[in-house]
Order: sequence, then C-alpha cells, then structure tokens
Amino acid sequence: MESLTAKLCAFARAWHSLQSDHTIFNDFLAFDLMGREEYENVSRLILKRFPQESENSVEYFNKKYFLPIVLSRSRFAEDRVKLLARSGKIQYVICGAGVDTFSFRNKDPNVEVFELDLLPTQSYKKNRIRELKWSVSENVHFVAVDFSKDSIVERLVANGFDRKKPTVISILGVSYYLPLSVFAETVRQFSGIASTDISIVFDYLQKDAYSNSVQELRKIVADCGETMAEGYLDREVFEVLERYGFKVDEFLGENALQQRYFLTDNLKPFDSVRLIAAKK
Repeated sequence: MESLTAKLCAFARAWHSLQSDHTIFNDFLAFDLMGREEYENVSRLILKRFPQESENSVEYFNKKYFLPIVLSRSRFAEDRVKLLARSGKIQYVICGAGVDTFSFRNKDPNVEVFELDLLPTQSYKKNRIRELKWSVSENVHFVAVDFSKDSIVERLVANGFDRKKPTVISILGVSYYLPLSVFAETVRQFSGIASTDISIVFDYLQKDAYSNSVQELRKIVADCGETMAEGYLDREVFEVLERYGFKVDEFLGENALQQRYFLTDNLKPFDSVRLIAAKK
C-alpha cells in the first residue's frame, strides 16, 4: 500500500473503530490488516506533517478531513450491497480495493466479491493476509488490473465474473483524482459489465467548491504527492449517468448525509461531497 492518502483513509477507519463510542461504520478489521506498526507510523506522520491547532491533533485531523468522507461512503456502499443481496445472489466489484476489509467481514453467502486493484497494492494486501493467517473465502476474487490499460470486463471474466448476475460496483475515493472525461469513460465501461441489474455507487467532490476545508484537503493531498481534480457539477454527473443508461436511485448531499449518518458522533459531512447510487 504505497499511496499515502490510502494509508490515511485506512487509518481513519481503524481509528474510528477503536476510539468511537458511536460507530458510523465499524471496520473492526482495519487495525488488524494495517498492523500496529503501520498504524502507529501513520499516527506519527499525521502529527509531524499535518500539525493541527488542537491538543488531540490526530483526532482533530481525522474528524475534520477524513472520517466524514470515508465513513459515510463506506457505509453507503455496503448498505446498498446488503439491501440488494436480500433478493438473491449478487456480485460486488470493489474498484481500488486497497486494504478494504469487506471480503473478511462479510458473512452473506449471496455476495461474491471481486477486488480490483493494481498488482503492487494487491500483493501488499495478500502478504498481510498471509501474515495474519486469515482464510480467503471461495467467493472472494483478487483481480489485478491496470485501470489505464486493461479491459476491466475481460479481467473480471477471466477471474470468474458472471455477466448474467446482478452486480454492484463501488467506485469510492476515485473520482477526486479524475477529470470528468475519464470518469465518464469509467462509467461507460461499467455500463456494459453485465447483462442485467447493474448498480454503481460512488462519491465525488462538487466543482467550484472553495470552502476553507476543501482548500485545506487539497493541500493535504498535494503534500501526499497526489493531485485532486477540480470536481464535477451535479448536472454533469447526472448527464454522464443518463448517457450510459443509468438512473439515479439515491443522491445524498450535505443535509441528507447529516441526517443519515452524523447525528450521534459529533461529526459533520465534508463540504461539497456527494454520494450517488445509480442503476440500470
């Protein structure tokens, strides 16, 4: 796991599970998969590289920048998977899975999981799984893919994906780094991934978001060696979805996010972040 922002997101999930009395999203395996050494390394890194005006700098950093985004989108995606799995067998494709732990927390035999990621990241994760002596279920598939070169459909089919089964695709934390044209191409590819019941779940940052929090997040990401794209207008996202046959099933802006997820843990939605579930 070489991406520093990916480490910060994983750390946020682990920290919330360990420290919060009211978990919005309880990733109780996040700490184990990271390992104590990596967890403490990231904690020290936050204190050193991103000092905050607070005695509890790590808590302040997590609650202001990462928890509102990471917790809500993870909960949103997994709630959608659980809902659709009630009707029968489904496939769940996780794009950029990183150190996501759903494959090991999931107990529903109706859900077959396909984790898509770059080979180095996936190798890191597999090594951690071996070190922890976790067993990998038969319904979990690790699919190494170069998103810039490979045909995602071909890679999935080669690893047991059934194009006739209902499918949920999560694209979380990805759009922040993609111009609209690349995001649209991603949606186009996934629009033909299965012949029936395709759902996609994703988050994005609204274009022209200039609040202090957004500008500070951009700086943090830049300090991690990555560059955020400018974001999308809501109408642009809706147009892309309509172009490729998707209809918006759920759209959560700040007010809806506040009511659904942030009433008990003294957290607020992050400025200008949107969550969408769409289907075709």
